[in-house]
Amino acid sequence: PPLKGAYRMNCPIAICDDEPASASFVKEQVIKWAKNYDIQVFIDIFPSAEAFLFQYADCKDYAILLLDIEMGKMNGIELAKRVRSQNREIQIVFLSGYTEYLSDGYEVEALHYLLKPIQTEKLFSVLNRAVEKLKQNTRSLLLNLHDEIIRIPFYEIRYAEVMKNYINW
Repeated sequence: PPLKGAYRMNCPIAICDDEPASASFVKEQVIKWAKNYDIQVFIDIFPSAEAFLFQYADCKDYAILLLDIEMGKMNGIELAKRVRSQNREIQIVFLSGYTEYLSDGYEVEALHYLLKPIQTEKLFSVLNRAVEKLKQNTRSLLLNLHDEIIRIPFYEIRYAEVMKNYINW
């Protein structure tokens, strides 16, 4: 496997699915994947978009969001739009039994769209791609401004100008 031993990282993952059996199956597969590739995962399961957003308001640490589309009041597409408006780095993977939402994934720059029932090999492949993208996104510039340190991912920097001890962008 290409990732074996190459990545020692922590990977917080959120699974948002209103079907408990589906969420549980995905969690089990993610745990197997993490063991295969020596990745430490922290997995939270949310039964609705609203439950996820409630938690996400306080903790935006999730690296990967495995997201069902057809849920209660708020569907996965709307949730993805809200998350993406605040977070460009999170890797969003849609899990759905319906193909009609496939094109909506492009609007939120989803990494992939997996059809239910989820095939383990495909899920592993998508998770590997997510880790690769996360690795690319982690390179960043740290700026010490006053009493705080600000992290700016390299991919967000368009230009920088340095004059003595001052940086403008």
